[in-house]
Amino acid sequence: MQYSAPEPQIDGMVLNQFSQALLEIYRLAREEPLERFLQTMLECVQSIIPFRSAWWGRGAPSAEAPERLHSYYLLHLPPEYFTDWKSIRDDDNTVEEVFKKPGEAIILNIDNPDIHPGLKWLGERYEFHELMCVISLDEITGLSNHLSIYRAKEDNPFTPLERQLLESLMPHLLSAASINQIRSLYALLESRSDSHMALAVCTRDGVLLSSEPGLVDLLLTEWPEWRGPTLPFLPDATGYQGKSVVIDTHNRDDLYLLVARQLYPIEQLSTREQDVATRFGQGLTYKEIARDIGVSPNTVRHYLRSIYRKLGINNKADIGRLLHDIPINKPT
Repeated sequence: MQYSAPEPQIDGMVLNQFSQALLEIYRLAREEPLERFLQTMLECVQSIIPFRSAWWGRGAPSAEAPERLHSYYLLHLPPEYFTDWKSIRDDDNTVEEVFKKPGEAIILNIDNPDIHPGLKWLGERYEFHELMCVISLDEITGLSNHLSIYRAKEDNPFTPLERQLLESLMPHLLSAASINQIRSLYALLESRSDSHMALAVCTRDGVLLSSEPGLVDLLLTEWPEWRGPTLPFLPDATGYQGKSVVIDTHNRDDLYLLVARQLYPIEQLSTREQDVATRFGQGLTYKEIARDIGVSPNTVRHYLRSIYRKLGINNKADIGRLLHDIPINKPT
């Protein structure tokens, strides 16, 4: 049998750094606002593959050109970089090379005699001497995503290991960016109090398959003694509302998506008490509320005493505050 030398292995320290960077990137995807995520994501990449500047872009192929960019983000590059790049686009070797091998990182050195003059000019203008770029193509959506990172002349060249790391990172970066966009846009429907919302996936039998860290905290407020993986309630189409937690359920095949959040104090009230609290918080008098809901003023006073007791408050201003804290569009 012919002997084949084993493939070189990634150093244990590098592998640990890679793992820690991925964990941090996914944490940032859940917690960072949309406008700051790409910066912090690329800074995580920078911690394991050093570089001076970077360019993250999303686009779609067109009849006129291999890629038409729809959005982009520049790290440590001025805004005019993109305008200057467009002016030499047809002279950029990077475009042709990455589209030949999607998913594979390519490395270009500005001193290479095959580099077109336009790209050499761009490198001199923005002080990069070497670049590494990888592009990902989605055949279903037609979208492409690329990441280019740059080093200066005095920096060490990119290594084969760093190339391997970037290729391995790219799918995770795309996934994290999608998570961040979806959660950030979903959050537009929520008030600031819904920052405690957490998502999870479970089976029909209530076995937890995956969850965001915040879900555990929410479950423990309702069930302090709970330990998984089986949820402390059986999921169904109606969801769950307890003393401190609301969990909305969305069924897909044999799985449930869970959207968990804290119970708003006002939701502890009965439907009629909520009617009274809403009108009282809006400034209506006892008589006006009584007329609106068809009861006597004394009954309104009874409801208000119950409302104060349940919510631990004692004046109209507190009711108004609690009403204001409820988002207009709660998860359904």
